[in-house]
Amino acid sequence: MKIGIFLISVVLLWACGENKDREKTISVSILPQRYFVERIAGDLVNVNVMIPPGANPAVSDLNTEQLKALHNSSIYFAVGYLPFEVSNLYPFLEKQEKHIQLVKQSEGMNLEEGACDHDHDHGSHEHDHAANFDPHVWMSPKYAEMMAQTICKVLSEKFPEKKAEFEKNLMQFKQEIDSVDAEARRIIPAKQNKTFLIYHPALTYFAKDYGMEQIAIEDEGKEPNPTHLKSVIDTCRAKGIKIVFIQNQFDVANAKSVAREIDGEVIAIDPLNADWKKEMESLLQIIEQKMK
Repeated sequence: MKIGIFLISVVLLWACGENKDREKTISVSILPQRYFVERIAGDLVNVNVMIPPGANPAVSDLNTEQLKALHNSSIYFAVGYLPFEVSNLYPFLEKQEKHIQLVKQSEGMNLEEGACDHDHDHGSHEHDHAANFDPHVWMSPKYAEMMAQTICKVLSEKFPEKKAEFEKNLMQFKQEIDSVDAEARRIIPAKQNKTFLIYHPALTYFAKDYGMEQIAIEDEGKEPNPTHLKSVIDTCRAKGIKIVFIQNQFDVANAKSVAREIDGEVIAIDPLNADWKKEMESLLQIIEQKMK
């Protein structure tokens, strides 16, 4: 984070005052988490999302308005290992915002090693040793359900008078998640080639859940060099890969370059879509229609 987060927090504490709606203001890292919270809590809470639409959580810096909204929250649901969380947000919360209940939603999950670009970090490095896990757990229906269960538990403890309502909403949301899982189990096993190419490896846990293989154009979280690109192209040719997924938040140039070499097709996906169910259904539709 290029701005002095400590100085900003001091200004906020003195200038912003206390938000009378703090108890019912919940902060989350990304838009899919807002979807989860709203499915459980309905309109009981206001949900503040730290990474706005179109922004990339791997390289985002937080501005004053985002920090103000965070300050006026009672609970923060973190994904767990998004780069901005580990490098910047956790030290900030631990040192300056101790009134906020921090919930790391990846805890208890069987995480995969992964790499994201941390070169933008100018803040504390005390948490960097834990930053080598792939953070994209919400793209797994299994882990999405775990995240929803955690949200229900935490909110039930916060608002015990609403526990029965939260649990009812959780059961309804689990039916949504189960429908996505059922579609995946119908579509994916029928495919002969279950390998796909993706620019940024956002489908690690999805692929693991359903016996697929993900190959990333990125090289350990960074722009690929020519040697890595050649290796990726050779692998795609050998495996007959024709699909190249690209997230909306990333530069499409390298993906298009690889697609030309393998006579493939670049297809945009959005793992940060505000409508989690719609995005998962769209992904499965692409797999059904495009993969052989």
